[in-house]
Amino acid sequence: MNQGGPADVMARRIVMPNGTWSVNKGNPYAFTNMECIDERGRSMWKWNPNDNVRDGTNPYYPNGLCLASATNLSATIPDSAVEQSSDADPVEVLPPQVDFSQGTTFGVGDTNPILFGLTQQDSNTTKVLSWHQCPASFTTVSSTDGVIVKDCTNDLRTDGTTLADQSWYNPLEVAKGHRGYLDGDMVMVLYAWSPNYRLNAKGNDRYELYVRRSFDGATSWTTTPSKGKDVEGVRYDGDGTVTCETWRSDDTQQQGDQTEPRVCNSYAAGAAEQARNVTQIQSMKTTTLDPRFAMTGSPYGVSVTSSLFGITPPAYTSGTGDSEDVRDASRYFIVYETGDNTTTEFGEPEPLDLFYSRAVNWGDDYVVWDETAEGGDNAGLGGCYPSDPHADIDPETGVPTELIGSGFCNEFDQVDQGTPGLEASEASLQANPGGEFLYAAWAQLEIDEDTGEDVSSDAMARRIWWIDGWLSATDAWVFGQGSGDGTPANP
Repeated sequence: MNQGGPADVMARRIVMPNGTWSVNKGNPYAFTNMECIDERGRSMWKWNPNDNVRDGTNPYYPNGLCLASATNLSATIPDSAVEQSSDADPVEVLPPQVDFSQGTTFGVGDTNPILFGLTQQDSNTTKVLSWHQCPASFTTVSSTDGVIVKDCTNDLRTDGTTLADQSWYNPLEVAKGHRGYLDGDMVMVLYAWSPNYRLNAKGNDRYELYVRRSFDGATSWTTTPSKGKDVEGVRYDGDGTVTCETWRSDDTQQQGDQTEPRVCNSYAAGAAEQARNVTQIQSMKTTTLDPRFAMTGSPYGVSVTSSLFGITPPAYTSGTGDSEDVRDASRYFIVYETGDNTTTEFGEPEPLDLFYSRAVNWGDDYVVWDETAEGGDNAGLGGCYPSDPHADIDPETGVPTELIGSGFCNEFDQVDQGTPGLEASEASLQANPGGEFLYAAWAQLEIDEDTGEDVSSDAMARRIWWIDGWLSATDAWVFGQGSGDGTPANP
């Protein structure tokens, strides 16, 4: 992803008439099946005097025109900000505000969308430091000393949701690179986001990767519920989750490391949830590039249990005795690409490495090594990284203090070799039905350290295998803390 301009990730719901569909009813994703209602549930179709009937009176809109706003998945409410020009110390100011008493349909923003660095003299130099989304129901379990955590009950807004936000409410943020999938009534959406486009475009802010989920066809966005069934008929058994966010410092140290405030929030099962930051980058030297995902039974989300062309599937079983050919919809996979943020101001960040994880519990937790997240030998998520840092406690590069003991389960590991001078990018993913195997292919470039030119390129591939109920005694949670002789510091 290039650094881009201010933008949001928007969505529309397509609803099957009467909740059913058959081949003779045509395209289920047709424009005429798009939901078009306001916040009170009233139809917002124009040239459509009767529900589900387009009168065709306007030749430009033979199927009607929807006047309802799209759902804004990436919008945030800024909670604190500073005014930060290039030649002055930062000064605390009010973040972008929206006045809902002035508008008849939408709120009126007070933020100058002309951003610093353009030719206009009165340009915007605001830097957003903290933010939140609504609706969200959480309890803060840890935070950096001195930070003030805002929520939907004590923020500066008079409405209760960011899902209906217009892009002009906060023209300082940028979101892009959205991907996702539909799986019955479950929706998984991921996107890259930065709170400060102006700084992000110069490498002084960064993209992080965020994930949102819905279990009722994008009507609400929540954690995994404790009731209901997934597309395979398996009952949801959500028990809540913890997510952590990294805010911004009022210091802008170009291309450098900063001590940034953090907050970790606990959500109950089925609670309204903010977008989840899964990258947890700790340096402005690094940003997030193209994300990828794979649902189980890729690419269509199906089991492989019947004979095809006379060939019977081998019926492999996992370590827990479950068939690997039967789809497990509670799992999916994510790979994100990191980029060199020090090159952003010269055009775009250069690719660095790829990192992977397996989402379990329908996305409540992300695991690489912690089999306890799925009923392994030990109960609970106590061993999950970074809540348990597993000796990764270096003051500069290790797990931040706020995350330790928080219950945050967000393990990611490297897909590629991580060798200096090798760039890994543009991953393509597939997964088996049971979610035990992730298959990844990507482009790898060798870069000459002196000239910066490409020396060679290769197509690389890797198979990553999760053995359910088994945990390596020698390789799990190795972060380079060892002595260099090959013996892990934290077996």
